[in-house]
Amino acid sequence: MPDMLRMMSVVLAGLTAVMAVGLAPAAPAAPPAAAPITPIGNLGDTLHVQFDDFAADVTVHDVVPTDVPPGWTWNGSPRWRATGGPWKAPITVHVLSAPNPYKLAIATTFSGVTPYADAYAAKHTDAPDSLETALLNAAPGSTVNGAIYWDVYRGLVTNVVMLNPQTGTHLAQWNIWQPGTPLP
Repeated sequence: MPDMLRMMSVVLAGLTAVMAVGLAPAAPAAPPAAAPITPIGNLGDTLHVQFDDFAADVTVHDVVPTDVPPGWTWNGSPRWRATGGPWKAPITVHVLSAPNPYKLAIATTFSGVTPYADAYAAKHTDAPDSLETALLNAAPGSTVNGAIYWDVYRGLVTNVVMLNPQTGTHLAQWNIWQPGTPLP
């Protein structure tokens, strides 16, 4: 009988060890040896953006206040008058490669980021110069111009960030604020 109890305790300990190893979380994967570097520049710089199955040269020209574009909807914040309401960023995109002409329309978006880490998502509008619309037919080799619109109501934009909306991947960044100058 003592031998049987001893044998059962060995089997139970072995099963516990096997289950602990099998249920343990996997070790985190090592980062790739050559992780892509996100291009960062200033307004007016053309940055090369390559992600997944597309590549493009993108230029953010400026960030300026604008009149209310067609199709604009307000977010309901009473603070928009303090910072000017709608702002836009004129952008040029030269598509180098893409699997179809609408790839960049669905795989990219632009956020306006404030010095306090607030981020304004691009607003959908019916403006004739909407970049979102222009990118719907941007075949490889084409260059399109358009604008992204934001409802600026907390703080002024100091960085424009190009993102992949599906993954949140940071694709490129243009700085507006220069070190040594006061924040807006």
